[in-house]
Amino acid sequence: MLAGTLATVPTDPALAQLYEARARTYAQFGNGVIAQHALRLLPEGGSVLDLGCASGGLLALLRPRAGLLAGLELSPTAAKAAAEVGDLVVQGALEDPVLPFEDGSFDLVVLADVLEHLADPPAALRRAVGWCRPGGAVLLSVPNVAHWIARLTLVRGRWPATDSGTFDASHLRWFTRDAVAALLADAGLREAELDAIVPALRCGCAAGRVADRLEPAWQALGRRAPGLLGYQIVGIGRRALEA
Repeated sequence: MLAGTLATVPTDPALAQLYEARARTYAQFGNGVIAQHALRLLPEGGSVLDLGCASGGLLALLRPRAGLLAGLELSPTAAKAAAEVGDLVVQGALEDPVLPFEDGSFDLVVLADVLEHLADPPAALRRAVGWCRPGGAVLLSVPNVAHWIARLTLVRGRWPATDSGTFDASHLRWFTRDAVAALLADAGLREAELDAIVPALRCGCAAGRVADRLEPAWQALGRRAPGLLGYQIVGIGRRALEA
């Protein structure tokens, strides 16, 4: 496969260095729920913009369906890897004032685990919506700070600083389901949908087969109580059709 175009824009060097140090952590795309929604929302031969594309894992999954793959990534190493998959990958930040994406030019815009890293998520999402075509879809995910493990952690009086997950030390904002619903509405997105990513049951080897049998019921329970059992919140909306 021929490499796509790798572009760079002026960005905060310290911010780029932070995400360069996390390039390995974010290298592997393993979010099956986001992939399923993206495949559903992207029309055959459509164009997708993955903001925070890491090494291009989602772009690679969408390659057979997409007509144009574009991405934005802060880590130089990850952006270079993503350019081997995508058609246009920009090494830069969503906050950078000048980015080479045309307004209203993408059928699907994805922000998977991005908004929690930004100082002004509503403004960032409104900007991302501007790159989406009228009637096109915006797909986002954020950690759920109301997940039961996070609640238990806070009840115990702890706020850990970790390299990934809900308490990732680089997170600047935190969300619940209601907060994501408000975020979608503030961005002017229509036909809003909320979903949850419920982590699979994890047991030792001796209990592994029991966990496998319980997994469908556990996932069904998670869908009934997403605010408590959902580890991540998924938000979907469509840009309004022009009048």
